[in-house]
This record gives sequence, structure tokens and C-alpha cells, in this order.
Amino acid sequence: MRPMKTTVALAIVAILATGCFNPFAADPDPTLEIFVSSRNHLTRYRPNDTTRVLARQAFDDPRGFAGLEIVIGGEDMPTRRYTASHFASVGETKFRVPDKGFATVSARVVQDGRIVAEVSERWGLGSKIQWSLDVARAPWPPGQAFPGSSFDPANPECEWFWCFAVWRSLVAEDVANYEGEALWVTLYRHHPDECVDLC
Repeated sequence: MRPMKTTVALAIVAILATGCFNPFAADPDPTLEIFVSSRNHLTRYRPNDTTRVLARQAFDDPRGFAGLEIVIGGEDMPTRRYTASHFASVGETKFRVPDKGFATVSARVVQDGRIVAEVSERWGLGSKIQWSLDVARAPWPPGQAFPGSSFDPANPECEWFWCFAVWRSLVAEDVANYEGEALWVTLYRHHPDECVDLC
């Protein structure tokens, strides 16, 4: 007969291997992580189009993200301000947020001494929720539209896993690198009790 300790250990390993639920883990603090697309690259102009445009997102490109500013704040949380130089040196940024109330984000691109695109939004927070904000300057939000999709940049809606909201602001026409260039902010929401991958 197998010893009790071995049986319990095997049961724990089997539970942890599923990747969906760990009854022995402490409830995680809710967090917010910010990702900023940071390189110039060719991309499809629209998901179902073969036309390509140059998405200018480099932090040292004055027609890209050199003038990026992001401000995060809300109830019971300090206001945090980030610029392109922060993301160029630190990269992805993650911090704890409250488990209730609301958060606000204001993301803007300053070019030629003026704001040429700005997204300002607010959303409700929740217990244990892991949030992430993806910021891009592109014709459509990376990770949302895909070939064959019905994604409409004028009325963006989430099309991908854990997407909570998609917001856009067109870049001012006189400084846009191509027609329809926009500042995109995509908010993702993940609860730790939900599967991250196949379960």
C-alpha cells in the first residue's frame, strides 16, 4: 500500500499540473502592467488587406513614440506618469492596484509641441484581477484584428482572449504618417481562477 504522504504529494502535483487552479496559492494582489509597442515595422494596413504601412513606434522617433506620455491614477492609488524615456530604459512596467474602485488612463502623443492623439478612459477594478494595458501607434490594435476578422477600426470591439476594452484616437491628420493612423490602448483583464492556457 502506498504511504499517505506519497499519495498526497501525487495529488498536489496533479492539481498543480493542470495550470487552472492552485488551492494552496495565496490570493494574488491585483496588478496593472503596461506594454508599449516600441519598434518601427511594416504591418498590414487592414486585417484583410495586402497593403503595408510603416508603423512608427520607436521611442526615439519624433514621428513615432518619442512624445509618448501615459498617466495612470484613480481611487486609492497614486498618480503615476510615464514617458517614452521611461519605457526605453525600463520596458514593461507593473505595479499593484486597489481591488475596488476605479482606475483611469490618459495616453497621449505629443508631436511638434502639441497633443496629436489622446485616449482618456476609466474602468472598474476588482479583487485579484491582473490587468494589462497595451499601447500602440498603428492602423489597428496589434493582437486584436486578424485576417478574416470583421474588425472595424471606427468602432473597435474586443476580438481576442481576455480583452476587456479597445480604445482609439486618430492621429491628427496633418502629422499622421498615413491615413487612419491611430493611438490604440487595449485593456486586458485576467482573473487567476480562470485558465491561462488550455486546461
